[in-house]
Amino acid sequence: MKLFIEVPEGKTLYHVLREKGFMKSAYCGGRGICGKCIVKINGKEELACLTFGPFKGEVEISEERLVSKGEVLSPIQIDHPQTGFGVALDLGTTGVEGALFDLSTGEFVESFKTLNFQSAFGADVVTRVELARESYEKERELLLESISFLLRQFGEEIKEVVVVSNPVMQHFLLGLLVAGFERFPFRLEREEETYITGRELGISDFSNTVFYVPPPLKNFIGSDFLANLLYFESEGYRDFGVADLGTNAEMGIYRGNEKVAASVPAGPAFEGVGLFSGMRAVEGAIYKVFFDGRTFRYLVIGGGKPQGICASGYFDVIYLLKSFGVINREGTFEENFNPLVGSYIREVEGQKAFVLYDDRDTLVAITQEDIRKFLLAKGAVYGGLSVLVEEAGVPQRLFFSGAFGSHIDRRSVKGVKLIPEEMPEAEPSGNVALKGAALLLGSRKHRERIRELKREIDVVELATNKTFEEKYIEGMEL
Repeated sequence: MKLFIEVPEGKTLYHVLREKGFMKSAYCGGRGICGKCIVKINGKEELACLTFGPFKGEVEISEERLVSKGEVLSPIQIDHPQTGFGVALDLGTTGVEGALFDLSTGEFVESFKTLNFQSAFGADVVTRVELARESYEKERELLLESISFLLRQFGEEIKEVVVVSNPVMQHFLLGLLVAGFERFPFRLEREEETYITGRELGISDFSNTVFYVPPPLKNFIGSDFLANLLYFESEGYRDFGVADLGTNAEMGIYRGNEKVAASVPAGPAFEGVGLFSGMRAVEGAIYKVFFDGRTFRYLVIGGGKPQGICASGYFDVIYLLKSFGVINREGTFEENFNPLVGSYIREVEGQKAFVLYDDRDTLVAITQEDIRKFLLAKGAVYGGLSVLVEEAGVPQRLFFSGAFGSHIDRRSVKGVKLIPEEMPEAEPSGNVALKGAALLLGSRKHRERIRELKREIDVVELATNKTFEEKYIEGMEL
């Protein structure tokens, strides 16, 4: 897979690829010793850690590093059966996940997930919108290639694809201008649903496939969030809150006829991207960390050797470090701490870190900078949820959606103060946006309902909200 990468002076290609999620941390910390960061530049194998900026050009990365098995979904109801296959697709800022269904029976077949290759142009939507002034076509090309690459994994002719996403990804997908997202008040070029073929989009491998793109809600709240509400509503819930905690965190409260929503730029920390040992919630990721009375232990997705740590694991570690007094309320490592933890603390890349795993081949560590990034994301979510509670009241139940919502531990969420104290304990629910997209794949009735939901929801603008400012600062503390 070829990616266009720019490396500024003072950084290496390895650091840039790691920050964008295309490469795991190398054991040697980028000193050219372990050989874990080999890429191809102009057809020649090079060590990314020894490729120094300034650099600007195409870099080839092994495709096998970029795809993994996705979530197992339930069968869907099909109200217009047809022969062939369809795909429900969640197009995220950091990752893309798709699920294949038989359109004659509604049976789930398999799912895959990969990175959004557009991450080469920045970890968040704001950065990509800014860079689009100069690089719009290249950014869109990478996004389309992400979708094509994922769909090719299924090895089937695909009749229809339902794509849910945030509004910025939707605009890039449809070839719409993104300048309206540069400053408040934000402007969407298209707010209605779209049916379009792969040929019209420029996805040549699936030129006859019909792509259905549901309507976005408003500003930075997209069809992925509406798909969350659609799914929970279809399950019979009428009084609940939901937070889809990705790079662009979307959240809302649904209480009968009262429905409010907001979004915050949480950054890629909840996707495990841009962190020293961060990775998405895929095989090899540590997703659960606990203390058994003598030592720190962990669970790995797939049960094998750890390759890194995903967001839920980071929350466990930060909660444990706080509990042991290793870090203070501001998330800074203390000078003195419990001897039980002392053997886990060392310096990594010039900063203090908690080393969870080290076999001289793979190093999994949580650094001071990682904790800072998590607290920034945590503060934004805490502030956003606080405002929604002020607007609509406390819901009976609260669900966490997205990859983050697949493994999160309720005790850790409460222990690090991710959500306001008055809210109910958060319940992990997996990739609900994908589940909602699956409902849309099979049912015209659900497509009508998602249009109605768009009209029923009030969007709360946080950029000018005083409560959000206060609660954001409060949420930065542990």
